[in-house]
Amino acid sequence: MKQSSCVWNKTFNSAILGWNFVRLSCEWCVYICHSPTSTVIFSVHIDDIFSAASSAAENDWFAALLKSKWEISELGPAKFALGIAFSCDQAARTITLSQTTFIDKVVNQFNLSDAHPCDTPMVTSLVLPCPDKTAPIPPEILEWQAQTPYCALVSALNYIAIATRPNIAYAVGCLSSAMDCYTPDHWSAAIRVVRYLKGTWTMGLTLGGTSPLHLIRYSDPDYANCPVTSCSISSYCFNLGSGAISWMSKKQRVVANLSCYAEYIALHDSSHELIFLRQLLSSLGFDTPSPTPILCDNDTARRLAEDHVGHPNIKHIQVKFHYIRDLVEDGTASLTRVRSQDNTADILTKPLACSDFQHLRNYLRVWCSP
Repeated sequence: MKQSSCVWNKTFNSAILGWNFVRLSCEWCVYICHSPTSTVIFSVHIDDIFSAASSAAENDWFAALLKSKWEISELGPAKFALGIAFSCDQAARTITLSQTTFIDKVVNQFNLSDAHPCDTPMVTSLVLPCPDKTAPIPPEILEWQAQTPYCALVSALNYIAIATRPNIAYAVGCLSSAMDCYTPDHWSAAIRVVRYLKGTWTMGLTLGGTSPLHLIRYSDPDYANCPVTSCSISSYCFNLGSGAISWMSKKQRVVANLSCYAEYIALHDSSHELIFLRQLLSSLGFDTPSPTPILCDNDTARRLAEDHVGHPNIKHIQVKFHYIRDLVEDGTASLTRVRSQDNTADILTKPLACSDFQHLRNYLRVWCSP
């Protein structure tokens, strides 16, 4: 039935709350239960559940609760789910997420098994054309579009980009903007992304490690990136200890007439994610009393966020973008200067040369899976 998924979620939630679990207010798919001796945390995706507990006995207790109400299958330590493979290195205290099987499926589905791999997902300085949607489309292009599975390919690439491979997020974002007006140039660019994934299919996103559990945010725009609208690209990347846990590459909705204004808007665009992640960590028992460092490479934007002296020059900026000032003032965030070549978010704003791309890809901790 149309309502079945909603009814199932309400039924599941009612039973879980009756077992003294608490649903996180900031993320309704995550539940936690504290006792004097242990903690059990689990997340649910429809009817797939991932649980973590202070001890194996607590995990068994949680499984017994589920078995008392539903028929379940215990699959042991997480190894594969939703097209994502999990590899755990207990000695290094890391978990690596990879999509080798899914990438192989995409390569075979689009007949690219014999394609030559490439070093980067996008050619440096490539500008994809944006056709005029009001102009009539030539019949040969319409026929070509009908025979080309562009939307299916970009959708598959988008899942890879949001799940385990932030290093292709910018390229996929450019391809996604032409879902209804793609040309052979867009198709060639999409094929190049697949060729890049084919050559790096063993890579995965590594999380955890021995670094302190501190939330760090990188922010960077690419000024006037769009040749048609002159809008800039906003990007951010959040690292927790080591490894990226959240990222975004998105076109800004307003035109900035200076690069520092584009940077200022980019700082705002990630502020909501910053609040969410701090709330999520606090709900899970990892309090963040100190301000979250925001690393950006524009001193002017940093001064605008920290000091109101420059306010007469930015009175034209929409009020909502000044929210970043409130976060700095109340101690939620602090702005720090970072060199452009070390700004991880730069990989999410534009095509980079191979050496720069690989350098920042390592900062994301996207590397070969063990």
